[in-house]
Amino acid sequence: MTAARKLTSAAMLTAALVCSQFTHATPMGNGNGGNGGNGGGGGNQVTPPPCNVADIQITSIQKQDGSAAQSVPAINATACYGAFSGNDDVSALGNNLGYDNVGWLNQESEYWPGQPGAFITDADLQNLQGLGNIDPGWIFFGKYTAGNFAPSSSSKDGFGTYNYAADLVSLTNCKDRDGGSVACTGEGVVSGEWTYKPPVNNPQQLLDMLGTNKYFDQVTVVFKSGNMFALYNFNISALDLPPVLGTDDENYLFKGVWNMEDTLLNASGGAGLSHVSIWGRDPVTDDTPPPVDVPVSAPLTLAGLGLLLLGLHRRRQRA
Repeated sequence: MTAARKLTSAAMLTAALVCSQFTHATPMGNGNGGNGGNGGGGGNQVTPPPCNVADIQITSIQKQDGSAAQSVPAINATACYGAFSGNDDVSALGNNLGYDNVGWLNQESEYWPGQPGAFITDADLQNLQGLGNIDPGWIFFGKYTAGNFAPSSSSKDGFGTYNYAADLVSLTNCKDRDGGSVACTGEGVVSGEWTYKPPVNNPQQLLDMLGTNKYFDQVTVVFKSGNMFALYNFNISALDLPPVLGTDDENYLFKGVWNMEDTLLNASGGAGLSHVSIWGRDPVTDDTPPPVDVPVSAPLTLAGLGLLLLGLHRRRQRA
């Protein structure tokens, strides 16, 4: 079976599983203020409707080794929270390393009650600080607004500062409720296409800083309109793609579609999009050591070399 057929088969299986398990995500309540800030807009308020995991989908996967993009049956988000009134929060990030209580998604919240962080349970916590399994691991990548992605960065003593790529996320082909072409952020936009483009190869600096051997295996996308926001999680590791380890292999590029016309509303019944925030979760390291190819004859060769050296030594003694 070719690599392309394997990729398509894996994606089809994943789509079936995801669609059967997460047809509708349960809303976590209507948050107002709190960690998300105060609702904007004032005036008449619209009750936020529940999000749907089909609001954002993967439709194409491409190995960044020169291979062609492979269209796949639409893969919904793994889960979603919202919609909520108010604003998402990208402040107080510290060094942006996914540590406990540093950054919005790394703390308890009224938006995901009873959980130590967004889209995770206690069993998912990691030991990123050497203080035990207390860290949710969410790292802020940046924010897409006004037609551009403004990347964030992570820093750590001894490792410097790593800046995330300016083309990591992009929105294109955006439409209003009537299907007309509009700018991808601003009043009236309700749908469009998106691209998530990790670096072709894993950056060594980032791997060293995070103490891992692969790129982020979960991504959370936050769509924010004028008055509401909703969060969508993709568990990339669940797509059953061959892992990309180290710095020599190529990462996958993902494309898809999004539609917020029934989720992000405003007082006039429209939608619009202020910005899109992107987070990635510090990947769990694959600790399985790579296989080492040792020729069967190697032990015999070493033994023969030892005997040869011993014979030469004895000859010198006799001489």
